This record gives sequence, C-alpha cells and structure tokens, in this order.
Amino acid sequence: MRQSLLLVIFICLSLYINAQCTSRRYLDTVFHNVTVTSGIRFGSATTQLGLPQDLYLDFYEPSGDTLSQRPLIVYAFGGAFLIGTRNQPPIPTYCTYYAQCGYAVASIDYRIGFDVLSTGSAVRAVYRAAQDLRASVRFLCQRYPQYRIDTTAIFLTGSSAGCFSALHSCFMEPSDVPSYVQGIPLEPDDLGCYDCSTNADNNRRMPHIRGIMNHWGAILDTLFIRPTAKDNVPVISLHGDQDNLVPYTVGSPFGYPIFPVVDGSVPIHARMDHLGIKNELHPLYGYSHEPWLLAPQLLDTCYKYEIPFLYSILKPDTITIAGPAALCTGVAATYSVALRSGSHYCWTYTGATALGINGNTVTLSWATPGTYQVIAREMSRNEVNGDPDTFYVQVVAPPVAGFAAVVTHTGVQLTDSSHGAVSWWYSLGDGATAAQQSPSHTYAGAGSFAITQIVSNGLCADTAFRSIVTDTCPVVHLHYVLSHDTLYVTAEPPGLLSYQWTFGDGSADSGVSTYHLYTHSQNYLVALSAISDKGCTGSESAIVAYTQPSGVSDIADAGFGIFPNPAHGLVTVTCVECDLTIYDCVGRLLIDKYGVNNEILDISGLSAGVYSWSIAAAGRTGYGRLVVR
Repeated sequence: MRQSLLLVIFICLSLYINAQCTSRRYLDTVFHNVTVTSGIRFGSATTQLGLPQDLYLDFYEPSGDTLSQRPLIVYAFGGAFLIGTRNQPPIPTYCTYYAQCGYAVASIDYRIGFDVLSTGSAVRAVYRAAQDLRASVRFLCQRYPQYRIDTTAIFLTGSSAGCFSALHSCFMEPSDVPSYVQGIPLEPDDLGCYDCSTNADNNRRMPHIRGIMNHWGAILDTLFIRPTAKDNVPVISLHGDQDNLVPYTVGSPFGYPIFPVVDGSVPIHARMDHLGIKNELHPLYGYSHEPWLLAPQLLDTCYKYEIPFLYSILKPDTITIAGPAALCTGVAATYSVALRSGSHYCWTYTGATALGINGNTVTLSWATPGTYQVIAREMSRNEVNGDPDTFYVQVVAPPVAGFAAVVTHTGVQLTDSSHGAVSWWYSLGDGATAAQQSPSHTYAGAGSFAITQIVSNGLCADTAFRSIVTDTCPVVHLHYVLSHDTLYVTAEPPGLLSYQWTFGDGSADSGVSTYHLYTHSQNYLVALSAISDKGCTGSESAIVAYTQPSGVSDIADAGFGIFPNPAHGLVTVTCVECDLTIYDCVGRLLIDKYGVNNEILDISGLSAGVYSWSIAAAGRTGYGRLVVR
C-alpha cells in the first residue's frame, strides 16, 4: 500500500513538473480577454504635403498577463500608401487574436500620400512609411519595461503597403535607397536616414527583427536581401496567385507603369531559399489582392500557417543534457544543460533520488542497477516550450573488494576474491605496488605490513585491507646430555611448529626434547631441524662422542630393577645395600640415595617424562630409564 502511494505521488509530481514546462501560449488562444490601449503617440513627422503629423499606435495585450517579456508584433495597415487607418478591418480582429495567443501587438499609423503621376513620389511614400514603422518599434523598445516587451523578439506584419514598409525597413540598406529620397521636383526636402525621422527613441537604433509575416507585399529588388546576419530575417508570405494590384511574381503595382517594378512573394521566396534564410510561401490559389476582406475565412488560413512559423522562431534551440552515461549505484551524478538567460528548466527522471535541482542542473543517485532516463525541458523567458532531451543512464552495481594472503617466510601470495571488478591495484605496505589480479611479493625482512586492495569496474571502486606478519627463519640451538648410553636432547627455542631429530645412527625422532640410546662406541652427528609456523626451517648439529662405559652391566645381569615402569606415585627399587641416583633429561641429579635395601620409593615429586637412573652395589652398576606418567 505504501509503495503504491509513493508511486502515485511520484507520477503526480512528474506531471506537475512537466506542466511547469508545458504551455500552449503562442499556439492557441490561451487568454479570453484582451486589453487595448488606443491612441498612444509615438512620434511626429512631416507629410508629403509638408505638414506636421502626429503618429499614434494602438496597443493590444492579453488581460491579466504577468509575463514580463513578451514577443511583439507590429502591424502596418494597407491602402496603397494613399488611404488606410490603423484600425480598419480586419486589423482589430487580427491583433486581438494574436494578443489572445499571448503576444503584445501594436497597430500603427504611418504617413500616407504621394503624387500618383510621379515614380519618385511613390518611392518616397514607401520610404516615409518605413521610417515611421521603424520609429514605432524604437518607441516601444525604449519603453520595454512599461509595455513588457522582449526587444529580441519583434515581428513585423501588415497588409499590402504595410508589408512593403516592413520588407524595406528590414532589407533596404542606405546604399540601396533611391536618389528620390533626397528630393524631387515638388518635394524637394531630403527625407534623411531611416532612423532620423519621427522620434529619436532608443538612441535612433533599430533592433534586429525576428521575422516578417508578409501579406501580399513586395520589395523593390530582392537583391536587397543579402547573405548577412542582419538580413537573416525569416519571412512567411501569403499571396493570392491572381493578385492584380501587387504582383505575385514581378511587375508594377496596379499594373500602372509609372510605379516602379517590384518583386512579389514568389521571387522573395526564391531569393531567400537561395540564401538559405528560413522562409515559407503559401499561395492562395484563385484569390486576388487582400482577399481576407471578402473571404474572412482566410484569416484562419493565415493563422494556420503563421502561428507555427512564429513559434518555430521563438522556440529555444535544442538543449543537450551532459553528464555521465554510466555509473554505480549509490554514486551521485550531476546532469546539466546550457543555461540561457531567463529560461526555466524542468527535470524528470526514472528510478532516481534527486539530491539537488538548481535551474539547469540536477544531481541524482540510483539505488538499483538498470537503465534509466533523465529528461530536461526548457521554457524560454517568453514561455515558449523547447523540445525535451532524453538522456539514458546505465546504472551498475559497484565492485566488492576482497583478497586472501598466504605468507611464507618473507613472501606473500595474494589471491583475489573480489566481485564485479575489471581492474586491480594493491599497495603492499612497504612502498611497493602491484596491478595484477593475484600478485605475489617478497619483503626485505620480517615485519608487519598493511596491504590495501583497490578494485574497479571502470565506473567506481571499492577497497579492502589486510595486515600480514612476515618472519625470517628461526635460529635454533640443540642442547644434549650423554648419560651412560643415553643421549638426552632439548631444542631451543620452544614453541615452533615442529622439531625433527636425527642421531647419526640412522635413528630419528621428533619433539622439543627426547632421548636416544646408543649401543656402540662411536662419534655420532646429532642434527636438529625446526620449522616455524611460517614454514621457515632453522637447523643446528653437534658431534656426540659415545664410549661404552667399562664395568657397566645390563640391568638383567646385575639383578637390579625399578618397577612398575612406567610408574606414577610409588615404585619398588630391587637391590641390597645399593646406591640409587635419578637424573632428568638434561642431566640434573634429582634423587641420590645410599644404602637402599629393596625399598619403596616415592616419586610423586617428579613430573611426567623420561628419567635415567643408575644403581651401584658390590662393584657392579646397573642403569635404565624410568618413565613417569
């Protein structure tokens, strides 16, 4: 039940996070109401007749909108530069629609009027309109905080003459301006530079235009469109193929030869295709000039093509997630995308625990091996959705270190027992290192050494430790006592793993101490070999000269004896008026009694072991071994 609840919470949270970066703004009419501020004066200029004229704009914006930086559309009316107003049909409808989609929209005045009998006067009318269009943009850009405008996202549009103005204001350079602008008969005044008229706002600087929606407009010469960054202005054109006023291809407006020849939407499209500038041409087959006046449904056709075109321009560039594509469980990893001013970033991920989210970065950790997704999506400062980027992460279990060590003398053999490793590294404790899986090493001497193993699977590592003690070969000594025919031997030091004795007559024995009986006079090589718990052998030898004693009789012949044997506590000594001596294995005299007559002897004070005894009486000596249990 608890797991199900957590899953529901995770899904809801993911949906909420995605919602923060998902908006239909600019794609649909997301605002119901629009606020229109009419009659905003943006400048004043001299008309074709030499009279001053104040110029105004109407500003459309979505009601209740809180976005601080909105794309701006500036609309210039049509009317052949002879008639028209900023609120003639269908301008209010068009501007309202785009404001409902989230844009700020301005419908502007510009100066109209020219001598219909003068080519130069017609050209000057286009130039004046372009000057006023640019002045309206500069006015709004200077006051961008007031109107909440993104000055890097300004689009121009209009109808017919208004689109003439838009195209020329973007693409016609000072070097392209016809000499008519400097004055003609009956209009001798020089119109000046593009940004020298109407107002001095924005330091007389025109911002870069992001795009033009061209409704049946034209340009004096498509060669005005150059392969420069300044002229990289996307254009979408809608034009009736039966337009008899502004040529769909090439010709004079109205078919009137006094007007200059202009290039319509078809050559504009061809020129921009040739230069690789983003553009679209949508012919309105069977329609003449400004068809939406008689066919209002064509407004929807314009929206259909223009909305995605503008959105593609506003859309943030594709983001790319950077970060580790493979890592171990429990390891924190940071993923990031490029940070763009004003943008908001949303992160979603599968199977991970978020350790921190900071704008364009997220730090994640996974507890279970598997393949997971990290998804980032950008929403620009204009609230435009970017395409999500999906990054796949392979999570694997970390390696587990482990090894065994077998020490022999001053050498060690390491045997790897790790899991999931592809590389190994050892620090051997004396400054030496090894990169083999199961290395061996020899130390300079005895000592304690701390060995470290670090294993890796190529992504993460684990460490194991083990201490070892090395040992040099033991230094051993043998001690012996020869009593009569019995050799008693003891090894030093005690506590080694094993002791091996050889007595020079083919006999051998083991133990830290033991004895051996010789039967012939001879020099014997007695050797001791002792092995430590590390397997190292130490040895020592000695020459023992044995001479069989004269006058010494065997026990049986002498008639002497001690019994029982082995014994514990009490023994009976069989002899008459004899002397008794008992020695331990190193020749120390333990019991010395005189005048013994077949008596019982208390030996409870002797420790378990092997002892030698001798009995002397009437010039005879008997000897033997006594085993005490």
